[in-house]
Amino acid sequence: MKSIITKTLLAAATCCMLLPAANADITTSVDRVRWKEGFLNWADHNEYPEWKNEGIWTEYRKNTFVSKYWEPTRSNVRTMVMMIAGQQGFSGSSGASNCLTGQNDTWDSGWDKGDKSKNTSLKSQSLAEKLVNSGYFSSSNTFFSVVLNSNFNWENTVDAKNKAERAFAKWFLKHGDSTKVDRIILLGSSRGGALSVRLARKIRDHAGWGNTPIFVGLIDAVPNSDQNELLTENQPSCTNPYNSSYYSRKADLATYFSGVTKPKIRHIATGAPVIEAVGAVHSFCATESSWYEHSWANLSHTQIGRCNDSEGAAYKYQYMDAGIDKLLDWVIAHM
Repeated sequence: MKSIITKTLLAAATCCMLLPAANADITTSVDRVRWKEGFLNWADHNEYPEWKNEGIWTEYRKNTFVSKYWEPTRSNVRTMVMMIAGQQGFSGSSGASNCLTGQNDTWDSGWDKGDKSKNTSLKSQSLAEKLVNSGYFSSSNTFFSVVLNSNFNWENTVDAKNKAERAFAKWFLKHGDSTKVDRIILLGSSRGGALSVRLARKIRDHAGWGNTPIFVGLIDAVPNSDQNELLTENQPSCTNPYNSSYYSRKADLATYFSGVTKPKIRHIATGAPVIEAVGAVHSFCATESSWYEHSWANLSHTQIGRCNDSEGAAYKYQYMDAGIDKLLDWVIAHM
């Protein structure tokens, strides 16, 4: 009898050990591109010279926050991942949560003098946490960056956006060797999605990166059509089939990526207005092709981007399933 009980307990223990660990928040160190060294004394982070070199305004550099969750030796990097949150408030200077990156709405609080870098938590069940713990990526050969505030704001000038695009591309690519990297994965929400698409195109202009496979996953990516960003100016709209009051503005991606190796793009859009009070600012749509896949969700812009109805609330399964979990499946399918 004792032997039977012992075997049963051992079997149960073995079974439990085989179960995957429960999801939990992950911690990452966040760098401020321009940080407060002392009273009225600011310095540029030594690992992000690209922003100063591009002549980006000091206030924009102060509000750019980037994390390197994994940073293996450059020669060992085979996969490069960058995840970019949406715009942080109207001016890009206030914290906002995002379930793609996993940041909460208080991530940017308490940055005082001397804070060149600071730890923050990325939430359990966010796309960032799920990818890290998926088993498909390794800290030994994956450069994994999470951008909590790109300061790539909708209202910024065309010149400011061009400078930021160049800075991000140069900074990102210096962490990998083009002769050894197997794939690049760019994932963005809202304005982070617009930057992700632009980076996919800009990377092609850098020597050695013309044919590296690029995968771009988007959650309600929002270009500025008034500036013809992603070639959206004067383009027709696409109505969300699940909600006739929601629409996106068509982007001419075929022309935008003309003459270069196309990325693979997966976009989940709502077409809901970003500024709900006046029904303004919408995501983009594009012609379906072998390299661009589009689908719709009947959610508001903040619901699909934050996976909840209010800041600080738990993620809702239905919102995750409509957005970030679809990107998770898509990314894993291409590994």
